[in-house]
Amino acid sequence: MFSEREIEFALKCAKEAAKIGGEIIKKYFYEGSSQLEMKGISDWVTEADRESEKEIKKFLLENFPADFLGEEFGEEKYQKKYEKKARWIVDPLDGTKNFTKKIAYFCVSIALEVDGKIEIGVVYSPIENEMFWGIKEGGAFLNDKKIQVSENANFESAFLGTGFPFKTKKFIEKYLATFKEFFLKGGSIRNFGSAALELCYVACGRLDGFWEIGLSPWDMAAGALLVKEAGGKVTDFWGEDFWLDTGTIVASNGKIHEILVKITSQAFRKF
Repeated sequence: MFSEREIEFALKCAKEAAKIGGEIIKKYFYEGSSQLEMKGISDWVTEADRESEKEIKKFLLENFPADFLGEEFGEEKYQKKYEKKARWIVDPLDGTKNFTKKIAYFCVSIALEVDGKIEIGVVYSPIENEMFWGIKEGGAFLNDKKIQVSENANFESAFLGTGFPFKTKKFIEKYLATFKEFFLKGGSIRNFGSAALELCYVACGRLDGFWEIGLSPWDMAAGALLVKEAGGKVTDFWGEDFWLDTGTIVASNGKIHEILVKITSQAFRKF
């Protein structure tokens, strides 16, 4: 493991890098000059995504060198041999389609993974100037205030977040089956368009739970740590700890987790 001092320094670097990326995408957001391109089916990228990741990567690798996994430029191995394996996991602009439509719900997400475990999570919403951050076993925070998940144990009044499986449309029927069950048994459902931020909303109690399929590590890594550090629970669709590998995630305040997983596991057989 890294020392406490090293982790604190890595957190400082992650926060600064998130602000660097945030300023870039905020500039493009207000100027409206970022060209939209399609990477794949319903998968979009802009100049803002690329420039944000480029500058985040440059800053992080200059100040806290490690392996790097970013949404836009992929994975890069750091050549120096470590006693411990460390990797930055970065989404330079989560919520790209919102961004292009002038909907101010998007963020920068940065996590540090050490020996396969997420140790640091930072999610920055530049328009709202909200920075969610946390260290494993150190709590979760919004700017300078400690946050915690909601206390709602009544599923009938649960406020849930989700994301449509736009990259994995073959799962749409099963996904709609979960949506129907949650809609009929729960309270309200919202799809805001940024998994990283919606996980933060679970962490600070704005949402009671969240589920989605077809996610990548950079969509989940930071936000999932924050949910856990805020007292919540995070699993895959089958109640296990393989969300980072399966791309399926259920995050909640813990009190409604069992019913969420019961429904997702029934709809989706393990694949």
